[in-house]
Amino acid sequence: MHSVNHHVKRTPLIVMRDVTFALFLREIKTRFGAFRLGIFWALAEPMAHVLIFSVIFGVRAREGFGGVETPIFIYTGIMPFLLFQNLFNQCKNACKANQGLFHYRYVKPINTFIARSILETGIFLFTSACLLALFFWVGYQVAINDILYCFMIVFLLIVLSASLGMIGAFMVDFFPESDKILSIAMKPMMFISGIFFTLDMIPPQYHVYLIWNPVLHAVELFRTGFIQYFETAHASLFYLFVCSLTSLFIALRLYRSHWTRMVAT
Repeated sequence: MHSVNHHVKRTPLIVMRDVTFALFLREIKTRFGAFRLGIFWALAEPMAHVLIFSVIFGVRAREGFGGVETPIFIYTGIMPFLLFQNLFNQCKNACKANQGLFHYRYVKPINTFIARSILETGIFLFTSACLLALFFWVGYQVAINDILYCFMIVFLLIVLSASLGMIGAFMVDFFPESDKILSIAMKPMMFISGIFFTLDMIPPQYHVYLIWNPVLHAVELFRTGFIQYFETAHASLFYLFVCSLTSLFIALRLYRSHWTRMVAT
């Protein structure tokens, strides 16, 4: 009989996968400790936004909203924005929250970024599906025009948000004061990202300022995929792709140069 070798050498990729999975489970436990309450809060935030803005703009109004009821229009804006906001904040604070774990040889900052990105994506998909089911149950017209296109926009938005969050994490590590600056910079994002308006509603002379915001492009393009007769003449898939790719490149370049510093501090 052959003796079984229990000390099989694991490849770096398998080690990374296992560590990331363990951190992912730790994140779930931290976020959803009181499990029912945790899931309730994950759903409560987008629901509250949809409800408040729908009341402000008129629940059944269709004019200027691409032929859909207001709650559906708000939903197609608030869900991509919350994904961006939450993923950016989670990645920005990932290393700070897991600092003590870097004493273990196999735990690297990249594992914390990946674990938090997967969790936020999961929360986004779960809350999106729950809200759509709720809309359908209440009696709204729920029909996704091009689901693959929507997934593509969401994927680019995940890459953009996580990459900017990683860049933010390094900024905070180098200059702790920048944490406050980044928090302040995020405040107006909700109002310039097209959650409750489309670029067609804004006077053309202001487009030149708003069009630099990649999240606005993501929201407009997500609506194009979601709402059947919604069209945008201003949002650019190429611009969103370039912003996502550039952010990812900068984030990985910073990580390659400075990840040891993060572990050491």
